[in-house]
Amino acid sequence: MRERILSGAKLALKFLFSFGILFYMVSTGRLDLAVVKRGFSEVHLLGASVGLVLMAMFFSLYRWRLLLGGLSLAYPFSEVVRYGMIGAFFNTTMPGAVSGDLIKAWYIVSDYKGQKKTPVLASILLDRVFGVFGLVIVSASPLFLNWNQVWSVPELRQLAWAVLALFIGVIFFFAYILLSVWGPLRFMRAKMVGLENNKFGKIFLDAYDSWISYGEQPMVLVKALGLSVLTHVCIVLVVILCSRALGDGQIAPFQYFLLVPMGLLTTAIPIAPAGLGVGHVAFAALFSLAGSSHGAEIFTMLVTIQILLNLTGIFFYLRSPKVVSIPSV
Repeated sequence: MRERILSGAKLALKFLFSFGILFYMVSTGRLDLAVVKRGFSEVHLLGASVGLVLMAMFFSLYRWRLLLGGLSLAYPFSEVVRYGMIGAFFNTTMPGAVSGDLIKAWYIVSDYKGQKKTPVLASILLDRVFGVFGLVIVSASPLFLNWNQVWSVPELRQLAWAVLALFIGVIFFFAYILLSVWGPLRFMRAKMVGLENNKFGKIFLDAYDSWISYGEQPMVLVKALGLSVLTHVCIVLVVILCSRALGDGQIAPFQYFLLVPMGLLTTAIPIAPAGLGVGHVAFAALFSLAGSSHGAEIFTMLVTIQILLNLTGIFFYLRSPKVVSIPSV
């Protein structure tokens, strides 16, 4: 009972935090709802945006299925869609209180008796990691394709250094996975054997072994990264369409690909539901670097589309057997 009260209190505080930021931005003119309303009146651009978000969701779900297959967890794509949409619904409606990632893992373990939870959770966590990697790759692309234009603007140059650091982190991760069975890394794994003597150590080793097993299937990692890039390219295109709907034509295409992923990275931090408030502030600040004053309005259009589509996950939830207990690992 106490845990439920604390969980509900945390959720309420997150919503209060989010709407407090939104109220401040609206009252100070940093978020103009009249401009947002005008943007939603551009029906053809709105329709194209919805189509692109659906395409991004397809790429994302297919990426997760690919990563599940890399761990010999073969599920029909229709089932992956069901689990993924249920997770999206709970991630949108109950962030922090009930994790959508945990719920979709519980559904898999409940539907497939004998399936251990740790490999499923490992695939979900890796899917999240690849989501971040896709953002970094998309954001880094202008640095290599439009090097002079990015580095000639002092404000963008500061952001570019952060993107380069994240890009190096992505390279390090892939190098670690691919080299995990060689030399010092293999020796380090051998030294971890003692962790199997306790429950949490065994869970850690199971997850670790699941991750490094992808080193024997490098094409799975390459395909997953490619799907992640396609996912976020779709989202950047949605932002461009939303920007056009608002009549904002000041930003060059390469700047969208640099700025949008960095804004989305801030929403990955579970501070606020669906990134509300935090995402608005981030987009407003980042887009101001490129001379646009409509960053908050653009994010409002994007997150509204995403939330409405995520809420359709309730239909998958209502048509699925309810999970009444957490399966053991």
